[in-house]
Amino acid sequence: MELVVIVLNKVDLLDEILTLFMRFKIKGATVLDSSGMGHLISNQFPMFSMFAELGEEREANSKTIFTVVKDGEERKEVLSIVESVCGELTEPDTAIFFSVPVNFTKGIDNETNLEEGF
Repeated sequence: MELVVIVLNKVDLLDEILTLFMRFKIKGATVLDSSGMGHLISNQFPMFSMFAELGEEREANSKTIFTVVKDGEERKEVLSIVESVCGELTEPDTAIFFSVPVNFTKGIDNETNLEEGF
């Protein structure tokens, strides 16, 4: 199992991504509001605001999506969904995508819940 984390910079794309997750049976995602460090620092210390914006108006908030997948194939499917909506993630201001191994869970029936969607 892997934990997939997606930091979505273009929050207006969230509904489309979640709709595709449901269509492709990617279930059990959790979405949190999040902010980048540069924006937080610029709000606390205005003298650093030039590092956060660099003259370009940007959305200060993002959405962070967490989901647990069964294996590398399902991770690839999630990545494909995200890139179909956001475009190539190597482009700036799209999203950040990474996964980490899940070594232990409690409260998740590993077989049943991953198939049924938590």
